[in-house]
Amino acid sequence: MIKSPFNRAILIAVLSSFTCLAVAGKSVSNTPITVSLIALNDFHGNILPPAGTVLGPQPGDPAGVRISAGGAAYLSTLVHQLRQFNPKNTLVVAAGDMVGASQLTSGLFHDEPTIDVLNQIGLDVSSVGNHEFDKGRDELLRLQNGGCFKKNADATAGRVGIDTCMNQGKFKGANFQYLAANVVDKTTGETLLPAYVIRSLSGVKVGFIGLTLKDTPSVVTPAGVKGLSFSDEVATVNALVPELRGKGVTVMVVLIHQGGQTTAKAVMDKSCPGFTGAILDLSDRFDPAIDVVVSGHTHQEYVCFRPDGKLITQTGSYGRMVTKIDLTVDRLTKKVIAKDANNHLVVNDVEVKDSNGKVTPLPAAYVSLRRDPVMDKIVKRYGDLTATIADAVIGRISAPLDRQRSPGGESTLGAVIADAFLAATSDASYDGKPAQIAFTNPGGIRSDLATSLTVTFGHLFNVMPFNNNLVSLDLTGLQLMRLLEQQWESPNLAGGRIMPVSKGFSYTWDASKPSGAAPGMGQRVVPGSIQLNGEAIDMNAHYRITVNNFMASGGDGFTIFSQGQNKQEGEIDSVATKLYFGAKGMVKPPALDRISVISVK
Repeated sequence: MIKSPFNRAILIAVLSSFTCLAVAGKSVSNTPITVSLIALNDFHGNILPPAGTVLGPQPGDPAGVRISAGGAAYLSTLVHQLRQFNPKNTLVVAAGDMVGASQLTSGLFHDEPTIDVLNQIGLDVSSVGNHEFDKGRDELLRLQNGGCFKKNADATAGRVGIDTCMNQGKFKGANFQYLAANVVDKTTGETLLPAYVIRSLSGVKVGFIGLTLKDTPSVVTPAGVKGLSFSDEVATVNALVPELRGKGVTVMVVLIHQGGQTTAKAVMDKSCPGFTGAILDLSDRFDPAIDVVVSGHTHQEYVCFRPDGKLITQTGSYGRMVTKIDLTVDRLTKKVIAKDANNHLVVNDVEVKDSNGKVTPLPAAYVSLRRDPVMDKIVKRYGDLTATIADAVIGRISAPLDRQRSPGGESTLGAVIADAFLAATSDASYDGKPAQIAFTNPGGIRSDLATSLTVTFGHLFNVMPFNNNLVSLDLTGLQLMRLLEQQWESPNLAGGRIMPVSKGFSYTWDASKPSGAAPGMGQRVVPGSIQLNGEAIDMNAHYRITVNNFMASGGDGFTIFSQGQNKQEGEIDSVATKLYFGAKGMVKPPALDRISVISVK
């Protein structure tokens, strides 16, 4: 962790003079109480140190320095250290997406390892995020309450992620409480999980309201949220404030899986330059009684104050940082009179190498955390169990494949994955009709292939961890054009959700044209530009398309796929991509010439 002085404002408050008042014949100190929170978000099952680095501040160097951070064994040590500043009045909280899109080390075991890790860290309460619904409501409730994963009838050898209950044949579930204030079961009218919890710290009642973004149904598989409704975030929070007040709560914290972003270049910048995003509008409309908003979802890092005094925090992602929040509470009124927060890097001792393989030493301003031996044992066990699968070499790449988007919206990694999907389903024996075009969703590509030119299955699983099956279906040329317009129809995606597409398919879009704020109104795809193997798409003809089952069911707002005919399910996406790498031997970054754009400002 970086060396920095303890927050002096809090220290002065804690050590202020012990003036006493006579209350009912007893002497009571009016020294303020400090309530501390250690906050996390978007852990995504990264129990091993995640790939990549973060840009940290470097004294005397405005460019900053790359730091390797994360890993549950290091995270546990830092949380323990931060607890020691205020051991009796500290809680660990989270803002969702703690599971889902996880490393193979956790994903292979249906994220039971992550729950074990979070239990060991001492997480107290967390909101749900959209990824908590990746495998549906029943699986979320299993992670909360315990019990073994129910293997599907088709969970046969070769499929990834069928092992469960690895601790003496049992899984006890989460010791912490998941909250879902705005997720309602349509049948019962009750929230799927509790809306809030109340914790008492030195006589101060602290209320935690937990919720996720109301647009969750648009970013998860529709089947996963069937029978559930997602209510407006502001209306939900503000309706609960009087109820919490009635129960004596004087400090209120919102844990919400929604976020924003700043233009800060390095982590731990508390100046909040260019703070934007959905979380601002939500927080500003939350009842003034809300003291702190712990946010997530956008994988950004910030500690920001709003004009009304609300504190908003986020810790990036993958367990690379935590936020320590200190609330100074008046002992008599039990209300917050001062607040502060700082993000802390989970600095690990993993070697950082540059593009030439040279090891970069840890800067003098940073101190590597020691691994928590108990946590290290837990992580090592799961790591050893998956090592054979994770370390298996599946192929090589001639240069890094990443998610960096071209002006048109393509990426080298996305294009390769789309090509792999097409290759897996373009055989004429596949339902008697070969696939002609393949798409994948950019949100399903979770990391780059950039750390090594030798690609292992573990690398590939980190890229695409959802275990989605491929689905082939028929769309008309007219439906295909409507599908492309849907890429810009999400109100929460100003830049669009442009799908990587397979080789041979191409089109042009015009950024100056209307983006289709209302379904069916988009005009961005240039008429006549949609081609397959150099020939214009026939609006009346049928085309065989391959996507993953998330997209096939209308996920990410691509509802046209749900209208497809003659659907047939195929191989798991990661397995299909593995076979593609094996067949190619050496995969080269493709030219980004499939999607063109005009009128870019």
